[in-house]
Amino acid sequence: MTAAPFESLPGKDTRERFASLGITEGGEADLLALRTIVRDHDVEVWVYFDREVARTSTIEADLAAFEMVPEADRPFMELRRFFAFMEDIEPGFAAAMETEPVTAKVVAVGDREAYCACVLVPRPYVKVFLG
Repeated sequence: MTAAPFESLPGKDTRERFASLGITEGGEADLLALRTIVRDHDVEVWVYFDREVARTSTIEADLAAFEMVPEADRPFMELRRFFAFMEDIEPGFAAAMETEPVTAKVVAVGDREAYCACVLVPRPYVKVFLG
């Protein structure tokens, strides 16, 4: 698959565009596939390690609530940081996932406002629970 802007994917809204990539709320998603989607379509994927936090909170609220907590101690992490963190702990982590895929439960898809080059813009996101 060639990289394409997220907005050019089939679908009339964010939910339908993620569905065109096989990502739907309540479904399962492979972490390596999500990493490819992040790279190819410039979206955010947030990995949660606490089911209750993932289910009841928003990304914005979590970022504010855990602002002073070191990233490694938070109950969530952005997917690219998650892979970097895991590679530091276990070199070859991503390569191992090619033979033993790791899936996560898709909790939510949507848009959130985030800063990009000092401008607040809507960002498509996927929130997944790993556990």
